[in-house]
Amino acid sequence: MSNDNTPPPQIEQEHSGTGHNVAGDLTIYNIDNVDLSTELAIASLIGCWNEKNSNDISIVEALIDEPYSSWVKKVRVIEGLDNSPLIHNRGIWKFKDRLNTFKTVSSRLFDTHIENFKATVTKVLSTIDTQYELKPENRFAASIYGKGFPHSTVIREGLSEGLAIIATAQNDLSNCSKGIGQFIASEVVSSVLSCTDWKLWASTQDVQIMLAEASPDSFIDAAENAVSSTEKPFDSLFAQEGDGGITGRNYLTGLLWALEGLAWSPELLSRSLVLLGEMDSHDPGGNWINRPSNSIAAILLPWLPHTTANIDLRFAAFNALKREFPDTAWKVILQLLPDNMRTTFGTHTPTYRKFIPDDFEKAPSGEEYNNQIVHYCQSAVELAKQDSIRIAELVDNLANLTKTAFDSAIELLDSFASFNTDDEEKLSVWEHCLEIRNKHKKFSDAQWAMPQDQVDKLSEVIRSLKPTDHRLFNKRLFGQRSYDLFEDNGNWREQEEKLAQMRNEAVTSIFKDYEISGLLEFAETIYRPDLAGNATSASGINIPIELMKSLITNDNSSFKQFISGYVWSKNHLEGTPWVRDVITNWEHDELIQLFLLLPFNMETWALLEATLAGNETAYWESAYSNAYHCDSTDDSYYAVDKLLENNRPLAAIDCLSRVLNSDKSVDEARAITALLMAINTSESSKSIDVYHLSEIVKFLQKSDNVSSDDLVKIEWAYLPLINRKSNDDIYPQQLENKLASEPEFFCEMIQLAFRSSNQEEIPELNESQKNIANNAYDLLDSWNTIPGSVTKGNFEKDTFYDWFNKVKVSCEETGHLGVSYQIIGKALFASPSEPDVCWIHSDLAELLNRRELDDVRVGFRNAIYNSRGTHYVDPEGKPEIALADDYKTKANQIELLGFQRFARMLREVAESYQSEAESIIERHSKRQD
Repeated sequence: MSNDNTPPPQIEQEHSGTGHNVAGDLTIYNIDNVDLSTELAIASLIGCWNEKNSNDISIVEALIDEPYSSWVKKVRVIEGLDNSPLIHNRGIWKFKDRLNTFKTVSSRLFDTHIENFKATVTKVLSTIDTQYELKPENRFAASIYGKGFPHSTVIREGLSEGLAIIATAQNDLSNCSKGIGQFIASEVVSSVLSCTDWKLWASTQDVQIMLAEASPDSFIDAAENAVSSTEKPFDSLFAQEGDGGITGRNYLTGLLWALEGLAWSPELLSRSLVLLGEMDSHDPGGNWINRPSNSIAAILLPWLPHTTANIDLRFAAFNALKREFPDTAWKVILQLLPDNMRTTFGTHTPTYRKFIPDDFEKAPSGEEYNNQIVHYCQSAVELAKQDSIRIAELVDNLANLTKTAFDSAIELLDSFASFNTDDEEKLSVWEHCLEIRNKHKKFSDAQWAMPQDQVDKLSEVIRSLKPTDHRLFNKRLFGQRSYDLFEDNGNWREQEEKLAQMRNEAVTSIFKDYEISGLLEFAETIYRPDLAGNATSASGINIPIELMKSLITNDNSSFKQFISGYVWSKNHLEGTPWVRDVITNWEHDELIQLFLLLPFNMETWALLEATLAGNETAYWESAYSNAYHCDSTDDSYYAVDKLLENNRPLAAIDCLSRVLNSDKSVDEARAITALLMAINTSESSKSIDVYHLSEIVKFLQKSDNVSSDDLVKIEWAYLPLINRKSNDDIYPQQLENKLASEPEFFCEMIQLAFRSSNQEEIPELNESQKNIANNAYDLLDSWNTIPGSVTKGNFEKDTFYDWFNKVKVSCEETGHLGVSYQIIGKALFASPSEPDVCWIHSDLAELLNRRELDDVRVGFRNAIYNSRGTHYVDPEGKPEIALADDYKTKANQIELLGFQRFARMLREVAESYQSEAESIIERHSKRQD
C-alpha cells in the first residue's frame, strides 16, 4: 500500500474562464443566473451542522469566507428546489445523498478550499470533550454541569465524513492537485491522533470510524503509538469502563469498530488483528461484549469471516497474532472452534472505502470452512503445549475438535502425564478430564456427546493423570457443585448418598494417614471445608473438645467452616444431648460461637437461655437469621422480637419475609418497626434482600391497618428500591398520591430535585443532600398520578386547577416554574380519555393548548417518546410508521376541538416518527447493498 503521507505532486491545471473543469460538464445549480455550485460544494465538505449552535456557525464561516447569514440564504435557495440534495430540520442541515452531491459539484473545489478544510477539521476534532473533567459517575449529567463539546455532535460527524470523502473520492477533485485529498486526510488523522492523552482518545471515539477510513495507515500508526506509549491511554479507558452508573460506559467501541472496518481489507488485516491483540493484552476484562478479543474472533469467524482476505491471508494474520500475542491468540482460537460461537452480530463495515467487492460472497464454501476448522483445531493443540492451564482449557473443548486434532490432544495429554511430575499441575488437568468424561458419559445419547471410543481414550488418560497423593485427588469431592461429580443420570438421592460415602472414605483415609492435623491442612485446600467437617462427624471421628474450642474461635475461615460442618452434623446426628455434654467448662465467648453454629430455632434458643441465664445478647447481635429453620410463625416472631431488641432490623426483615411467604400475611406493627429502624441501622446493607423487602412494603400498602404517615415514611426511605424504574411490581403509591393532592409537597420535591433559575452558581451538595435530591428526582420522574383523579375514578377539573394554580404561584416565586411545568406535562400523558369526546380529557387538552404553557407541552412530548422504552428496531420501520399514523390521527382529533397548539405538537411527534422510519429503512437498505 502506498504511503498516505507522500506529498502530492504539483500539476498544471487547465480551466475555462468560468472556473468549470474543462474535462467535463457539471450539473450547475444556477438560479436566476446565480451559480450556487460552489456554495453547495463547500456545504458537501461540511456535511451537516446545527445552525442553532453558535460554534457551528463559526466553524462554517471559517470555511465559507463570508458571514453565515448571507451564505445560508443561498443554501436555502438550493434547499427549496425540487429534488434538493439538502434536508433542513429544526436547524440541522444534512444531505440526502452526500457522496453523490459531492461528486456532482467537487470540481468547484480548489486547493485553497481543501487546505482551509484541513485546518478547520484538525481544530474541531482535536477539541477535548470537557465532560472528561468530571468523575465517571457524573458524566451522564455532563449537560447539567455545563460540560461537553462547544460545537454540536452533528458537525463533528459531518467533518469527519468529509475527510473520508476527500480521501476516497479524491479523483473527483479535478481542479485540485493530484492526490491532495488523501494527503490532507493523512495529515489530519496523524495530527489529531498524535496526542496520547486518554481524554483525546475518549473525545474522538465518535469520529474514529471515519478517521480510520480517511487514512487507514495513519490511523493504525497512531493507535499503535498510543497503545505502547508511557501514558497508556487505553489502560485508562479500560479502567473507567465499569464506572458511571449501573452499566458504566465503553470508551473504546469507536476504536474497535474502526479496526473491524479496516480488517475487511486484505492488506490491512494483519495490522488490524495484531493491534487488536495488543489492545487485548491491556484489557482487564469487563461486562461489555465489545472487547478486542471478541472483535478478532468475529473477523476470523470460520462460518462467516468478516474480511475479504482469502484463507491463506487469514491464517497468516492469525500466525502474526499468535507470534506477538499468544495469550490473545489462545482466547480467540477457543472461540473459533466449532459450536463455540454460533451467533454473530457482525462487524462494522466501511462506508466509503470500497474494501468489499459488490460480488463478494460472505459465506465460505463447505471446503473452505472445513479447511479453516482443521487448521484452527490443530493450532489449538499446538498453542496448548507446555502450559498446563491451556491444556486444561483444551480439555474442556475436546468435543469440538476434529478427529485428528482430538487424537493429537490425547497424545499431548499422555505426554503431559508421562513427563510432568508436578502433582499440583496434573491435578487441574485431571479434574477437567474427569468433568468432561462424566458429562459425556451422563449424556451419551445427546447429539453433542463424544463417541464412545473417544470417551474410552479419555478414560485411559485420566488413569495416567491421577495424582498419587489422595489429599490432592480427593479435593474435587469437596467442590462447589455436587451435581458435577455425579457420573450418570441415575436417582439423584442415590447419587448424593454415594457421593457422601465417597467423602466419608476420603476423610477417613486422610485421618488414618495424617491424623487430625492432616485433616485441618486438607480443609485449607478445598472449596467447601464444611463438607469435610460433615464427613468427619459422619465417619465417627471425634474432635477433642479443647481443639473444638480453638477452631470455633479461630480467625482462619477454613477452620471455622470445617468446625461449623462438624458441629452441624453432630447436632443433626446426636441432637441436643451432644451439645449439653460438650459445653461444660466453656467460656462465655466460646459458648456464643458454638450456639451460632447451631440451627436458628427454638430448641437452640431454649438451650441458649438455660445455659447463659439471660446473658445471650452477643448471640442475637451476630446470629444468622435463617427463619426457615423455625418450626412455626410464633417461633419466627420470637426471633424478630429478639433481633429488634438487639438492633438487627435487617435480620428481622428477613424473618418477616419468611412469615409473609408462608402465611401470606405478616404482623404489620412488627414490619413497620423493622422497616423504620432499618433506615438508620448500622447493619451491613449487603444482607438486605430487595425482593423480600419490596414484598413486605407491598403488603403494607394493601393493608387497612397501616397509617398513611407510616407509609409515606417507608416509601420515601426505600424509594430507590421501590420506584417504577427499579421494580415493575411496586411503586410508591402513597407518595405519588401525596404529590397529586398536596401542591406544597410537590413544590418541595421540585425544589429538592432541581436548581432554581434564580441561582447563578451550582451549589455544592454533601452526600446526604445528593441522596435526597436523587430521591426527589426519581419520584417526580416516574410520577403519573394526575391531580384531580386521586380520590375518585373520574377527573375533577376544579381540584386539578386549584392544585395547578398553587403550584404555579409557589414555583414562580422559587424559580422552578419551567421545570415544574415539564414534570406536570409528563404526568398528563397518563390522562384518562373522555368517552365519546376525545382520547384525552378535553379539560387537560385545553390546558396543553395554552399559549404560555409551552413547557407543559415539552413535558408531554418527552413522555410520548419515553413511553416506548427499549424496543426492537424493525428494518422496515413498521412500528415507527404506525406511531406516526397514530399521532397524526390524535392531532386531527385535537384540531377538531380547536386546540391548535397542542395539535401542532402532536403533528411534530408524528413527523419525527415518520422521519425515524425513513432513516431506519434507508440505513438498513444501505447495509443490504
